[in-house]
Amino acid sequence: MPKKASAKPVRSPRTLSPAQITHAVKRLAAPTGIDRYAAGKSLITTAEKCPLCVYPHFSALAVLLGSESKIIRWNALRILAALARVDTGNKIAGILDDYLAFIRGGNMISAAHAIVGAGHIACARPEFLPRILPAILQVESATYETPECRNIAIAHALDALKALWPAVGGKAAVRAFVERQKANSRPTAARRAWALLP
Repeated sequence: MPKKASAKPVRSPRTLSPAQITHAVKRLAAPTGIDRYAAGKSLITTAEKCPLCVYPHFSALAVLLGSESKIIRWNALRILAALARVDTGNKIAGILDDYLAFIRGGNMISAAHAIVGAGHIACARPEFLPRILPAILQVESATYETPECRNIAIAHALDALKALWPAVGGKAAVRAFVERQKANSRPTAARRAWALLP
């Protein structure tokens, strides 16, 4: 009886060398090509493990927030958030409004990436919290593809607030937002709200 072929192991994206980072950024910025997505995954992994290695490419990556490809935008949102903790040039300040604009409506997945990333940025750079917190709370009135998409985005917002809770948990607007989400029709969102304010 012939041996059954074993499934290939799934390889996780690897950390890139400086030369590979430069090449991956160029590939990610290319107008076409499926290898852009592999480049994005590797850049996310590298930025999370060694943000200083990717930081020299901050400006090139920031341009990708305006990409026509949603996947490229999602990659850029994740990478830029990972770079916030090493942002000695204060470059985040110049792109923060564009970054947070994704939360206000449109594509739910873009909003989710922006919400999660905004939470990471606020943890790394607390001075931006006064700009980030109102944007996260805007999710409640944002218009996405469906009302359920908004509820999914709200669940991400509650996760971001949980990470920021020591700094934001005493704010009336935050507590009111969380209280309202206890009645959210999406069970995961409601559970997260109850966990924050039992």
